[in-house]
Amino acid sequence: MNQNKGTVIGIVLVAVMAATIITMTVTSLSNLQAVNAVKSGKIMVHAGGGNSTSPLTAFVPQQVQVGVGQSVIWDNPSVVAEPHTVTFVLDNKTATDIVSPFAVPNSTQFTVIPPGSNSEPLKVPGQNNVIIGVNARSYVPTIIDSQGNVRHMPPPTAVYTMTGNEKYINSGWLIPKGQEKAFTGSSNTFTVTFQKAGTYNYLCQLHPWMTGKVVVK
Repeated sequence: MNQNKGTVIGIVLVAVMAATIITMTVTSLSNLQAVNAVKSGKIMVHAGGGNSTSPLTAFVPQQVQVGVGQSVIWDNPSVVAEPHTVTFVLDNKTATDIVSPFAVPNSTQFTVIPPGSNSEPLKVPGQNNVIIGVNARSYVPTIIDSQGNVRHMPPPTAVYTMTGNEKYINSGWLIPKGQEKAFTGSSNTFTVTFQKAGTYNYLCQLHPWMTGKVVVK
């Protein structure tokens, strides 16, 4: 009995060590890629990484420094369709959720895409005119300027020049290139050119513990 217990513990320890090594390797490779990107004149930040058994939920590098007029490009190097966002909440009133309830004034028949797929719109129980939908300001590249005007940018390679006076800047859902079918209309990269010195903190809306920082000198 004790021998079997020892064997099980040994197997668990080996699995934990293997997962740790994989994570460290992925992190090291991502850091190396980021350093090479900076040396080549491109400030590249990876949003996530890893694989289906050991996903990396971090920005690599977590902090970058650029000069006024320089750009940062975010991509998602994951080998699986694990989405991330690059979201600058520059006014706390513009913080938003991934999904939200929406009222549908008239009875509407929704059709699943593709037809026959195992999907159904989420309706609030007892309120057939209220559905739960993905928030466009999370899913789609979105800018809210200093006046509160909302503008959406076309994916999959949204590009924006940041004045520093905006209230909200979001990349939309970033998906590894070639895996867009998992989330139709999502982005592959997000590029921001910084025109004002300062420190700009951002996060991933889907994984709020993922945070990053851009220091503009």
